[in-house]
Amino acid sequence: MAYTSPTIVPSGTTFAQFQAAGASGHLERLIAANFLGTSPPAVPTLTASGGGTTGGTLPAGTYYVTVTETNGMGETTPSSEVSVTIAAGNVPQVAFAAMQPGNTARNVYVGTASGTETLYATGVTSATFNLASPVPVNSFAVSPPTANSTGLTSVNPKSGVVGNQKLSGLRACERGKLQSTWDALARLINQYNRGEPVSFGNMTSKLRDAHTVFAMLSQLCSEMGALVDANPGHFTNIPTGIGGQRTVRRWP
Repeated sequence: MAYTSPTIVPSGTTFAQFQAAGASGHLERLIAANFLGTSPPAVPTLTASGGGTTGGTLPAGTYYVTVTETNGMGETTPSSEVSVTIAAGNVPQVAFAAMQPGNTARNVYVGTASGTETLYATGVTSATFNLASPVPVNSFAVSPPTANSTGLTSVNPKSGVVGNQKLSGLRACERGKLQSTWDALARLINQYNRGEPVSFGNMTSKLRDAHTVFAMLSQLCSEMGALVDANPGHFTNIPTGIGGQRTVRRWP
């Protein structure tokens, strides 16, 4: 069987996202783009007073809801949006579709206009959830994710436990221990060249892992370089002591 090189999908990271999260955040987005994980959850059902007709603190009006699912690695992108119009005091209820294998909880996002949902509740494991509290409106409100970060996990068919199947090399990249990826590859190749027993499966898996790691890093450098090229920033002088200064490049 012919060896196939890994195909790396661009992360779609913007300069603002790169500024906010740095190289590690950019790598996370690149990983999420290439290891898609589970699909978004099915559309939930939303009823105006499934949680009761009195006691709610939501003002009368129309509310929009989307749902995501989470696992040990991250969060899916959101479900399709649903909406409901309620009277004052009513407690609308969200009824969820069955959770996808490997996911362990749900996050609920609520908004007062279509497409404006923000995080309302996390870690929901029940089949239904009541919207009894006001919708967050502060500047720190969290919008639904645009990248799926639930990839690189699997479910043990015997125990049902979700395992982190992130490639050891990618994990090493994030922890600043890239040398370990190279060392593991070098040891394997040395064994092979010395004529020591090396299983075909172990050889090919290690080669593919290392190839994926370095291809991902190459893509990461390419993307970051293009972002910096397109956003050169500006020069400014900063003081370095009494009467001293030096020129640095800063981004707005």
